[in-house]
Amino acid sequence: MLRYVLCAALMCGSVSALADTQSDALTVYGRANVGLLYSDIADQDDTEVKSYTSRFGLKGQQNLDNNLEVFYQFEWGVDLAGFDEDDSISDRNQIVGLRGDFGTVMLGRYDTFLKDSQGAIDQFKDYTADLKYLFEGEVRADNSLTYYSPAYKGFKLGFTYVFSDDDSIDDGQSFGLIYGDEKLKKSNVYAALAFDNEVDGFDIVQLSVATKVTGFKLGFAAQDYRSVDGLISAQGVLLSAAKRYGAWVPKVQYQVIKDDERDHSISIGSDYYLGDNTRLFAFYTARNRDIQQQITEDYLSVGIRHDFSW
Repeated sequence: MLRYVLCAALMCGSVSALADTQSDALTVYGRANVGLLYSDIADQDDTEVKSYTSRFGLKGQQNLDNNLEVFYQFEWGVDLAGFDEDDSISDRNQIVGLRGDFGTVMLGRYDTFLKDSQGAIDQFKDYTADLKYLFEGEVRADNSLTYYSPAYKGFKLGFTYVFSDDDSIDDGQSFGLIYGDEKLKKSNVYAALAFDNEVDGFDIVQLSVATKVTGFKLGFAAQDYRSVDGLISAQGVLLSAAKRYGAWVPKVQYQVIKDDERDHSISIGSDYYLGDNTRLFAFYTARNRDIQQQITEDYLSVGIRHDFSW
């Protein structure tokens, strides 16, 4: 209960600060993303109301001297369908940083460069077909420093340094190169090459590419990962496609990862937009995690997502 009180106090204090100065731009935002989920895992079926990474947060920025801008973000995950009050609120990206001619630097808890560099290639992000279920590298790092360089002819460098709070674990680094606009509004191609070194126990190389072809948004990712202790290694590929037809956005995604076995996942679904910020969704995911033992997972879900800000 104390966490709810602290969140409310923080928001009220920030709104009061906004009233004191017009140069401090504050946005309160969030996402309610909930569906009815049917799952069948190894012949054990279940139906539940599922909150798909619903969230609430506030962010803002203020101009400073010397062409600098300070910015901040405080975001929490909210489980709209949870039964355990202690787990209903979780920490997400929470940072403070500076922008200027030198680029962008921020401190706090934030997605690593590799995670952030994936852009919008994952058509089922936050759902049961999210690439994190077969790929590694989905890390929101505590105790981290992140830097992004200014863009030069569409290219931008990025770097995350993760400070370890355990003397037996080395600090981690996540870094790489980005080209283009991940939303494909300013460029027809988006590409990123990212490397993780000892981040959350893994060394990873990942290539992400997205483009538009005759109205289709196409995505591709290839990943090679190895655990720091050398016991786990695998290579994987993801392919995705989506196209808008009026209010409908049908989409499909295939992902495969090969280590000692070969696991794969295929998903099909569609969004139906009721407005700019509200959509209905439906999807089906079939995942095979062990070919020899024939362990399968099937998921079917329908629901609603609403994004808001003021």
